[in-house]
Amino acid sequence: MAPNSHVLYAREPALDIAEFRRVLVESGLGETRPVDDDTRLQAMLTGANLVLTARLDVEGKPLIGVARALTDFSWVCYISELAVSQSAQGLGIGKGLMDEARRQLGPSVASA
Repeated sequence: MAPNSHVLYAREPALDIAEFRRVLVESGLGETRPVDDDTRLQAMLTGANLVLTARLDVEGKPLIGVARALTDFSWVCYISELAVSQSAQGLGIGKGLMDEARRQLGPSVASA
């Protein structure tokens, strides 16, 4: 990770499949996900009603983490993917994604 870089957390419902694939592979989750099947990756993104990203605040804003979830926005949220690129693991990016989920969902929604 670049020195003195900040991380931007955001909701990205139209996340690019290639970026999603790259983070899955770089995180190690690619071994258990259909990373060679664009149709399934697109369905995974489209089927999730909450897609959160972590990007470095540097030129190009590279994606370094993603959380994919299903929620009713009222009571519960199920996190189906929490992936962080290996180069950014151990820096609190996963926790940052979970904090962003809590912020976007509000205090009445529990994460599972």
